[in-house]
Amino acid sequence: MMSIEQATSRDADAICRIDATVLGDMGRNGQLRQWIAAGRCYAARQDGEVVGFAFMDQSFFRQSFVELIVVHPRHQRKGIGEALLLHLEAVCPTEKLFVSTNLSNKQMQRLCRRLGYVPSGMIDNLDPGDPEVLSCKKPQRS
Repeated sequence: MMSIEQATSRDADAICRIDATVLGDMGRNGQLRQWIAAGRCYAARQDGEVVGFAFMDQSFFRQSFVELIVVHPRHQRKGIGEALLLHLEAVCPTEKLFVSTNLSNKQMQRLCRRLGYVPSGMIDNLDPGDPEVLSCKKPQRS
């Protein structure tokens, strides 16, 4: 059974390990720990184990922005990334939620389209030769 809740300092080591596995280094560990301490991180757990995480803040033109969604490679393609994004929509405190992904990340682009995100532009020069694609959605309030 999977659950998603706000991450705590107890989750920091697991989140950093997952990020290092996906990224290939531990370069973001300090930033990840700061985001966790600031209450901006949500952890996906399966059978008590952290299997993915997502960060959201409101620094993008005073709207919510998904900084990262990362799922451990052993748990990818099982709906965890989608569940994390849907959870962020549910707790989104602003009118709009923005997501970005590299142009090469077709899987994330398909997920965004499937969930009703609309294209909102492209940013060049972040990753050489791989522009960042922005998408936006107005989450439904329950």
